[in-house]
Amino acid sequence: MSVIIRLTDALLNIQGVDAHKFLQGQTTTDFKEVTPEQSRLGGYANLKGRLLFSFRAIEWPAQSIHLVLDENLLSIAKSTLQKFIVFSKAQINTPDICTIGLIGADSEKLLNEHLGFCPTEINQTISNEHMSITRLHGEHRWLLLVSASAIDQLWQTLSQQAQIGTINDWRLAQISAGESPVLAETTELYQPQELNFLALNAISYNKGCYTGQEIIARLYFRGKLKQWMHRFQVNTTQLPALNSIVYDETGHNQGHVVLAAHTDQQTIELLAIVRHDYCQSVFLGEEKLPLQLLELPYVIDVKE
Repeated sequence: MSVIIRLTDALLNIQGVDAHKFLQGQTTTDFKEVTPEQSRLGGYANLKGRLLFSFRAIEWPAQSIHLVLDENLLSIAKSTLQKFIVFSKAQINTPDICTIGLIGADSEKLLNEHLGFCPTEINQTISNEHMSITRLHGEHRWLLLVSASAIDQLWQTLSQQAQIGTINDWRLAQISAGESPVLAETTELYQPQELNFLALNAISYNKGCYTGQEIIARLYFRGKLKQWMHRFQVNTTQLPALNSIVYDETGHNQGHVVLAAHTDQQTIELLAIVRHDYCQSVFLGEEKLPLQLLELPYVIDVKE
């Protein structure tokens, strides 16, 4: 069964002959790898190397790059980038484009039947005049960017054969994929390595300078990463607030929740940045609810 979800993400569009060059000098992403056929995750860091916002970059059409990000960070993302884009042959705007999430084992068949195309490789993008479809990390997960003029017809067509889902369904799929966006509650708190950006191909260590790059690179080349994002399950009915504390057996703070979603009425899955030495025995919140460690769909490469 496929599940179709109207997402609340916002879009920033960077358009012009210098779009790639401008974003290359501002973000963690290697924009030489962003093409109309290839999407990338990434983020913008502050001077302390902590992420102000994260995004998925989709080029549609050529020289027109859409940054899909948390709607509550749109204003600060736009104003931040606007300070520097005046020196480039590129412009920033907020396009009239809608975002749809599609998850489920039948989604590839559904897209091929009704649209005639579907990307199958992670980060692959296929587009036409009215929409762009990108295959995301995790199992059976796609992001659709759809022009406002085409959204109603597309939604009507796909929802006839797909169950209409919620943002919780989308968050749960993100957690299973080990992918946490920077949200308004987590802005400027975490470095990209702590959010597993390297495993998600969302950071480059050889692309050159960008804001926060010196600190981020120092942690990778000279330091030893001690904490990063892990996936857990916990038996509780109440969704934990983002940045809720994760404790060890002695009651010491060993991490924080960065994304959470209900799996059912009694169980929650979450992503939390936790010191790796303690990840097998940690507890959520003041209630000290035991966290069960779950597998991520990738391996964290820690530089010794």
